[in-house]
Amino acid sequence: MVNGSPLINYLRACKDADIMNFKRNPHLTQIWEHTNNTIAWSYYNQVKKENPWLLDLKFTNDLLGNPVINDFEGHKWSNSTIQYIGVLSNLIREFGPLNSLKILEFGGGYGGQAKTIFDVYTPEYHIIDLPQVCNLVNRYFPKVETFINPTGEHYDLFISNYALSEVLDNEKYIEQIKKCKHGYITCNTPFVKLPFPHRRISDIEGERETNYILIW
Repeated sequence: MVNGSPLINYLRACKDADIMNFKRNPHLTQIWEHTNNTIAWSYYNQVKKENPWLLDLKFTNDLLGNPVINDFEGHKWSNSTIQYIGVLSNLIREFGPLNSLKILEFGGGYGGQAKTIFDVYTPEYHIIDLPQVCNLVNRYFPKVETFINPTGEHYDLFISNYALSEVLDNEKYIEQIKKCKHGYITCNTPFVKLPFPHRRISDIEGERETNYILIW
């Protein structure tokens, strides 16, 4: 749903991103680095409750890009990174260890979720996003493969965090999703209609009450 000048500025910022400082670019932070402290702490507390062992690991997402770092009981992470760790914890809760899975992420941003997953597991990982964004992913985290259209391949797990739900014309992506054994889609609109059995749970505490997660 991002369009007009914000979209133009966003794509230009992706194309011209300084890999050492891009997480301070206001055209990018409004898309990627805007997790507030309340939500960040919700993720932290959820991880602490469900998968506390994750909090003892070394995560590398904050080593590049110069993000704003906060303190979580002695753990130094950006709010975005603790959100990525929180999503990883949810994935482990729902699907178990992610080693050797073939994963497709729609709307992967700069690759922060992928990088956080790779800090713990070694899956095969594909990302679908816009060309300028894929270019940044290729620079930031080249361990993943990027695509600008559905691949038509079969996957063990589909991930989308606040991305697929912002695409009105998403039929071709739904066709791709049908080829994914499992999935985890965080939604901030009602646009995602899955034509197969799935379940719906609430989003993290602190997010909008209308947000939700689809899992199968």
